[in-house]
Amino acid sequence: MGNPIEWSSLSSTTKMLMNQLHYGALGFMVLAYTVKIWQLLKKPAAAEGTPPRGDHREAIRYAYMTLAMPWEIESQKNNMFRYLEFALFHVAMAVGIGWAFMTPILTTSMATPALAYPVMGIFGAGFLIGLSRLLRRMLRADMRTISSPDDYFCLALLTAWMGTGVLAAPLSNATFITAYFGLATFFLVYVPFSKISHYVYYPFIRFYVGKHFGHRGVFPKKGTIS
Repeated sequence: MGNPIEWSSLSSTTKMLMNQLHYGALGFMVLAYTVKIWQLLKKPAAAEGTPPRGDHREAIRYAYMTLAMPWEIESQKNNMFRYLEFALFHVAMAVGIGWAFMTPILTTSMATPALAYPVMGIFGAGFLIGLSRLLRRMLRADMRTISSPDDYFCLALLTAWMGTGVLAAPLSNATFITAYFGLATFFLVYVPFSKISHYVYYPFIRFYVGKHFGHRGVFPKKGTIS
């Protein structure tokens, strides 16, 4: 890992990308999601036409908790490696977002080996997992069948973003720093129009899934949660 670059030596374009453009893109994303959530809240809630056979609140709680209970997910319970891969990939994305916003503010601290090396390791894991997921989506016939161009595009760019993160984390090369923030800024604008927006729909979907199957007495499974 080379010596951290002098922050004052960065070009005006890079500084603008890391500050005005990056935060402007964040504002755009927040606005887009505000509109999206407002539209969702305007839609009438689904109504049940049969007598309740279960506990709605307990079922809704179970529906939200399944993400942290891979043994309750059919596609994950027989392959815990896939669940760990899924969890680590999303952790790497969260670290990537945090690093992009913290670095311009805490530049000196972020460049220390105690922080830079762990971040590089997380970015490296994110890159390898992203590459594995992309190849699996491309090579498996069942995955190709359910994949859209947006799936490939998002996954390829997220993988590239993690790759540039490995090189940018030491804060020793202006080119890699610029590339990392360029991809981060692009994603803030693009994400509201992509499938990555699933995390906005997640709270709504799990609420109605829990409510519906709780009403029918299917959720939660017996003995799953207290």
